[in-house]
Amino acid sequence: MAKTANKKELILKSAYHVFKEKGLEDTRVSQIVKEAGIAQGTFYLYYNSKMDVLPDLAEQIISNYTQYLATYGNVKAGLEANLRLAIDRIFEVNQLDRTIPSIVYAGITRSGDIDKWQVIYRPLYDLVAKYLEFAKENGEIREDIDAIYFSEFVISLIESTARGMILFQHSSAEVEKYKEELLSFTLNAVSWEPAKVL
Repeated sequence: MAKTANKKELILKSAYHVFKEKGLEDTRVSQIVKEAGIAQGTFYLYYNSKMDVLPDLAEQIISNYTQYLATYGNVKAGLEANLRLAIDRIFEVNQLDRTIPSIVYAGITRSGDIDKWQVIYRPLYDLVAKYLEFAKENGEIREDIDAIYFSEFVISLIESTARGMILFQHSSAEVEKYKEELLSFTLNAVSWEPAKVL
């Protein structure tokens, strides 16, 4: 069992390096197995194609966010503190590794298996939803907020903004300003009086 896990982990590490160097389009399975030092047939014991590796790489990224928030977040610290933590971490990961998150998210758009992506993101959504539920109970935010749906909006908004910072190569000062505005926007979205939809 440990040997199997090690081979899969080796494939993931190798895929990470090759994707980072070559990009999504130019990466070949043959390059991944060469980097891993394994037979090509071994790759196909775990994955059908290079695209099938992307959900596992995504899971590592999302798990990184979730573990960080679980370790350093505190539901009692309040929604603002926990959202700031989430924004900072997601921006930091995207700034440190500008290639892999973009490649993984490109894979999301190409994947027909949306359920797989929902499973990958669910622990992170659930954690953010806990922050929102606690904030509702304490009167920090509106009672009509659906914590599950809103957690998905928030994570999507943070990730897309973080990727935009990379795409348009903003300065550090601009990135910090975007982070503050993103936090302000999100807090205002849950705290103002709900508009009536006609």
